Parts: sequence; C-alpha cells; structure tokens
Amino acid sequence: MATATETHALLEVAHLSVSVLSNGGIRELIHDVSFSVRANEVLVFLGESGSGKTILARSLTKLFPTAPAVRIDGSVIFEGQDLLTLEERGLSAIRRHRIRYVFQEPMQSLNPVAKIGQQMRLASDHPSKDDRILHDALRLVGLAGGGEVLNRYPHELSIGMAQRVCIAMAVLSSPALLIADEPTSAVDASLRRRILDLLISIQRSRPMSLAVITHDLDVARCYGDRIIVVYGGKIIESAGWKAFFERPLHPYSRLLVAAQPPGRNPVVSLDPMPAPAIADVPRQGCAFQPRCPSAQDNCKEIEPALEQLGGEREVRCLYWK
Repeated sequence: MATATETHALLEVAHLSVSVLSNGGIRELIHDVSFSVRANEVLVFLGESGSGKTILARSLTKLFPTAPAVRIDGSVIFEGQDLLTLEERGLSAIRRHRIRYVFQEPMQSLNPVAKIGQQMRLASDHPSKDDRILHDALRLVGLAGGGEVLNRYPHELSIGMAQRVCIAMAVLSSPALLIADEPTSAVDASLRRRILDLLISIQRSRPMSLAVITHDLDVARCYGDRIIVVYGGKIIESAGWKAFFERPLHPYSRLLVAAQPPGRNPVVSLDPMPAPAIADVPRQGCAFQPRCPSAQDNCKEIEPALEQLGGEREVRCLYWK
C-alpha cells in the first residue's frame, strides 16, 4: 500500500455524467459521479471489465470524440479551472503537460511507423536534438542503452519494453496526475508486479498523484491509498485502504474481498454469468440487484443514493448494514 503525503485536492469531480446517443435513444454510461484526487496519493478505481472505469477516466479530459453523440455534464475542477468548459486546444495542453495517461495496450499507444526517439521528442517539453532527457526517462523506467531504444520502432520492442516506453513518455512533462488504465493487462504475470512497482516508485519520487484503473483486487490491496468501487457506471463504494479491506460495506465489495483473501484460493464466486456491460445494467432500481445475494423486492424499484458515512466512507446500498 502506498502512503499519501498530502491531503488537499488536486482534482475535484462533481456530478459527472456521460451519455451517448444511439439507435435506442440516449443512454447514460456514467451516472452522477463525484470524487476527488488528492495531491500525492494513489487512488484505485476498482471494478469488473465493462463497469465504466475507462469511460470515467477518459471523460475527465474529454479524451474521446466530442461529437453530438457524446454528452458530458458536471464539472472537473483541476488547478482552478473546469476542464469540461475548455476548448480542444486547452484540453490538449492539459493532456500533454498536466494529466497524462498510460493505457493497457502499449502498441496501440505508439505510432508504428515512427521511431521511439521521434515519439519521445514530440512528447517532451524539450523537443531538441539533445537526447539526455530522453535517456534519463528511459533509465527511470529501467531501460538501459537509451540510444538503442530510441532508434527502434515499436514492433522491435517486447510488450513490456513498449509499456515502459509509454510510462517514460507519460512522465517526461512531469505531470501532476498520471492515470494508469489497466497498465499491466497486456503483459505477462512476471512483469505485472515490476511495472506496478515502477509506477509507484515514480509517483513517490516526485509531486504527482496516480490514479490506477483495475479489475484486479490484488492491485488495490497492494498499491492503493483509497479505493473507489465502480459498477454499472456508478460509484457504489469508496473508502480508505484499511477501512475497505477490513470491512467492505457494499454486497459487491464484500464478494470481491471474500473471493480473493490474501494468500488463499478464492472461496466464493459472484456467479457464473459475466458482469453486464454498462448499457445492459437495469435502468430502474439498483444496478447490482440482479446479482446481489442480499437483494430485496424494492431493490428492483428504488435506486439507492450514495450515502455519506463520515470520513472517507461512502456506500450505495439500501441494505449495507
């Protein structure tokens, strides 16, 4: 578990909702989400694939087409300005310098026809012919022989090397917030811990917050300062690391923690069916109700509010007690 050293908010998200226009009408993918990211903390967004974590992360800087088919409501206050009110030019500057992303597929993040050095120079605040800064960044992520790496094309790198290059590019501009979206899903198990340890080491070495998006409970257990659980495009629980793992409150969180106790084999299962995509969650009542072992009849009709419990704790359930 990482240790946050400051408590003031770097980013404040209030009542964020994301909707898309489809053949079936308007569909809400993210519903009334509010949270903060504190300075120098590691915040983990935990949830199954399809829960809306990636859409939530991308919506912070409108990192998807802003055509009429996508609508974003709410506010995202970062360094004194609401990012959702900025035009693309301003958002592009924020993405380039202050909020950087590391995605799960490094080969999709890199230009296949440009050498690594060319791409890193474009990502750098100092795009000169002096590559010492690039060499330093590559050494930071554990890639020795920077000159050789800079002269390679992405297809000449292993997946692990490519992901390290993406991390190096992301931290070149010394961002205030790094968002890592399933950063280890494309690498084998032997590399996962090393890449996550690398991200935490970089975060601790500079004034930077880290938001990690994952479906892996062990990632949350080992690296998070705070945990936000996302299900069906909604926050259903948030808590500090210790409180969450000592006493998860939402039925979904309880099942997650019970399924993966440390050092043992899973003891329970959610159910044999896959988690629903955001577009398929119930439009009425509790999103988790079809899979919930504690569901009552009124859970089909009443959508629970996100209850504030004091301190860092929130939970969205009628029967969490």
